[in-house]
Amino acid sequence: MVGKPSFTGEAALQPLAHVHLVNFSSFDMNLHHHLTGPESYHAAQLTLRSPMPFNPSHLDIAENDLLQYFRCIASRSLTTFTHDPVDLGNIILQLTLLNDSPSATAVLRALLALSSVHRDGLQSQAAGLKISALKALIAAPKHDITAIEAAQHVAAGMLLCSFEIHRASCTSGQWMTYLLGAKRIIQASSLESSGEFGPLIDWVYYHDVLSRFSNLHWHSKIANPDSPSSETSAETFSLLSPGMPSVEQTTLTLLSDICDAISTLSPEMMPPTDDDRDDHHTFLKTLVFRIRTISSAEIPPPGHSRRRTMTALFQCAMLVYLHRAASMDLLELAAETERRLHNAFATLAQLDACERQFPLFILGCEARSDHERSIVLDLITRTQEHAASRSLYLVRRMIEAIWIQDDLAKGPVNYTEKLSAVLSCCAILPTFV
Repeated sequence: MVGKPSFTGEAALQPLAHVHLVNFSSFDMNLHHHLTGPESYHAAQLTLRSPMPFNPSHLDIAENDLLQYFRCIASRSLTTFTHDPVDLGNIILQLTLLNDSPSATAVLRALLALSSVHRDGLQSQAAGLKISALKALIAAPKHDITAIEAAQHVAAGMLLCSFEIHRASCTSGQWMTYLLGAKRIIQASSLESSGEFGPLIDWVYYHDVLSRFSNLHWHSKIANPDSPSSETSAETFSLLSPGMPSVEQTTLTLLSDICDAISTLSPEMMPPTDDDRDDHHTFLKTLVFRIRTISSAEIPPPGHSRRRTMTALFQCAMLVYLHRAASMDLLELAAETERRLHNAFATLAQLDACERQFPLFILGCEARSDHERSIVLDLITRTQEHAASRSLYLVRRMIEAIWIQDDLAKGPVNYTEKLSAVLSCCAILPTFV
């Protein structure tokens, strides 16, 4: 690249031979825009990447391409709320390089399987890599394992979980099985959420909290051998990072508390006495207050506009969901909910993508007018064009099913029953990560 001389005056009149070359990479150009461009460039987080310390001699050409594809593209689809997915992908890559144990092999093969299904869809190569990852996991030791081996088990399980949910369909419910396996490894091992594997544990926690929402509304009567039993899928995951939690962890904890609260609102679970019901209403009001106050001190600073927007959408979706499911205006006036939704749709219209499916589903179901519904459908289309996106087919179909029921209804329809009826039409437990 030819650049202008950095000096002026008489030197500027020298012959062209004094023009110097600028040797730069795409990172350098992005950093230049970051320093001199508008505010939108300043909000982006730049990462200076080191060459991969990896000798892929035991990988064939196709597998090495998949490894590079995961590093550059597929890792962006890892669904986490508290950490950058690319950083999580780098941790996973490091776990494949630490040793040549069966657990490290399982991570590598699962990584390649996810990369293959992300790039080319479900086909024989992706299926073969998934099977080889499962074989490596079976060969790996299960007892008296080190923290490194435990982290490798968790990473392999979550990569297989991500493999299943990437092309979400009603054909395989194994994602929950892999999630439960990862949870059990964490609970039985010495992994600490405050240590170097914190992003890995938060990855599991995010999926677990969202699975609680799915389990709350999914009551399929279709026998599916891939789906965990109700007793198994009801396992809770209470492991949180110690100390002061981040805003994202606070948000997920609140969503978990909402699922607990809504699960007790069914007639058979409601407190039997008036005093107990009053206590429960007080708890719900407190929960609403905790959700509202996220915005005051804990929302990420202005330099993290993407995180701020996503946290605000989660906050709005939780308040709307709690208000609708509780069916009590004492939590929030209907006019306030409508104002909140009006602002939310204005935000959705401005987003280039919304990879997090829970707020997209809850807020999308609230669309009433053709204009609001077009905002939701256009956002889904834009999101699916992003490398970080997973399949939104089921989410779109469920949102459209909710719209149709709202249009057909001649009067109010119980919100919780409506969600449960639509989610239960899925042959497998749907996911909203």
